[in-house]
Amino acid sequence: MNQEKINLSIEMPLTGFDGLALRRLSGLVAAHAGLSFAKTPQDTLRFDLGERAPAEAGECAGLIAGLCEAAKYGQTALYCRTATVNPTAIAQQRTVLEGFAEKRGFTDLACYEDDGYSGRNPKRPAFARLEEDIRAGKIARVLVASITRLGRNTAEVLRWATWLRRHGAEIVAMNIPVDLNPALEVLENA
Repeated sequence: MNQEKINLSIEMPLTGFDGLALRRLSGLVAAHAGLSFAKTPQDTLRFDLGERAPAEAGECAGLIAGLCEAAKYGQTALYCRTATVNPTAIAQQRTVLEGFAEKRGFTDLACYEDDGYSGRNPKRPAFARLEEDIRAGKIARVLVASITRLGRNTAEVLRWATWLRRHGAEIVAMNIPVDLNPALEVLENA
């Protein structure tokens, strides 16, 4: 039996969405063909799902709710790197990062480990997977023990950090006792 299709849209409250969460949501929505959203003047998010069978409304509402939750909270990426193969050092970094994440209340963790890769090497497999997950909107923040774990070239690290913000995520470096994100926002808007 051929079911008639209707243009389906769903509205959700904007509550809990800051600029970073909206950017993450944009990445998550982009991964689903035929799905788009916009902020309305009534401070809601309107999701347009295109033509769907009426029976799909519940399934679509569940998808939208899941995307909104993921965008608001996202995963915390723990990024560990050593220049020489050293499983003990990687394990130590991971343990320190997990403890720091727990103290900050970050519970949904994803670990990315490049053991034996120089910070000057832009082709690191775990770093590449991390970037893919950031593009997909899965990551809310990247947690590192030291900013040097991301790379050894300061200009490249700053470029990457501003790219990270454009994709709706932030960076937290344990060795820097201040929030880097306001400074990165200035660079991003320069």
